[in-house]
Amino acid sequence: MQAVLPAQLNILRFITHSGYCPHLAFVFVPKLKLILFALCLITAPRLLLAGESWISLFNGKDLSGWIQKTGDAKFYAQDGCIIGEAVAESETNSVLGTKKQYDNFILELDFKADHQLFSGVHIRGEYAAKEIPWQWDGRPLTIPPGHIYGYLVLIDPSPNHRWWTASLYDQRWWTGGVYDERRRMWLYPGLLGGDPDEFSRQGRKIFHPNNWNHLHIQAVGVSLKTWLNGVLCAQCNDSMTANGFIGLQVRDWISDDDHEKLAGARVRFKNIRLKTIPSNLASGEPLFQANTH
Repeated sequence: MQAVLPAQLNILRFITHSGYCPHLAFVFVPKLKLILFALCLITAPRLLLAGESWISLFNGKDLSGWIQKTGDAKFYAQDGCIIGEAVAESETNSVLGTKKQYDNFILELDFKADHQLFSGVHIRGEYAAKEIPWQWDGRPLTIPPGHIYGYLVLIDPSPNHRWWTASLYDQRWWTGGVYDERRRMWLYPGLLGGDPDEFSRQGRKIFHPNNWNHLHIQAVGVSLKTWLNGVLCAQCNDSMTANGFIGLQVRDWISDDDHEKLAGARVRFKNIRLKTIPSNLASGEPLFQANTH
């Protein structure tokens, strides 16, 4: 008589919904083998990916591996954080970017932004060294030189920022939203899905003002997903940009305040780490769920 493995018994308990029945074990063993084999095929890519190690993008001491791409804000390392400090005037948004480029990855970091200082995390970011012509919806457009463009996961800490699509609270709270800098503007909520009012309602609940927040980002193939403090925020598919740098942004304006009050406002980033996804696993849905701490 064939022995039943503990894993098979666990699956039996799930199938029967009523505990372990010994005589059923031997009836279902052949089918269980097929089920176990199928589970192995499903979980094998995840097990393979689990072997990929996390890469720390910040050594906690200095800005090795980073370079300021644009803007006049100050970026420096202090107390185990990368700090972006705003100035009263800057010709462009200020972005500190990685020297390396990445295509398919999982990115995690913690951030804390001063009240009403807008910021964000560029993923697959690109720099326009010269004017870049492009088209969208049949219209010829250009990206001006000296600017960063592409996907930006927004950090939107201000409860007072008004946005024409957010009618429920007349306030955004859109941290974790996906913005297409210098191109199509809001992707999620926006062009590629998401309800603005629902996004504002959720953001109001999960964002921690004047405190640390955890951001989890997955860019895998065409799939872009974000989590804020363990809660899924944005999920959309887009193929316009396949690779680029990781960037930390300080925007060149502040909500409902004049620029004189912007100087000295800070956003802090720490625990910045990235896990690359093998190219053969980059088609389809992301393979990890968010870290919920």
